[in-house]
Amino acid sequence: TFSQERAGVPAMALGIVSQCLDLCVEYARTRVQFGRPIGEFQLIQLKLARMEVARMNLQNMIFRQIEMAGAGKRMTLAEASAAKLYSAQAAMEVALEAVQLFGGNGYMAEFQVEQLCRDAKVLQIYAGTDEIQVGQIARGLLRG
Repeated sequence: TFSQERAGVPAMALGIVSQCLDLCVEYARTRVQFGRPIGEFQLIQLKLARMEVARMNLQNMIFRQIEMAGAGKRMTLAEASAAKLYSAQAAMEVALEAVQLFGGNGYMAEFQVEQLCRDAKVLQIYAGTDEIQVGQIARGLLRG
């Protein structure tokens, strides 16, 4: 069903976000600009913190799905669409920030963040585009 298909997207997004975060933390520790690691710069710290918040949100969303399944409950189509929409957008945002953090290196195939960015984009298309998810969420809310 659409609900089941969409319910898997948060796990895929979590993998992308976690890998982006791991790569960015390592890069921020080792990449030196102006005589110091870029991780010491406040804007880089902000990017890393936002990535961690997205990772935690996705993880909590997955835990909620597991709890629902354990209780014999299924997500409604609107709930699954909301989870898919948030997850895909979070993965895309984190992946784009990872490319940005890596600078010119982030755009090169030799660095994994380039591939992760393409992987994140497909989550906004697979199992219904973001625009389709918005419609499903709104219809679910309006039905009550």
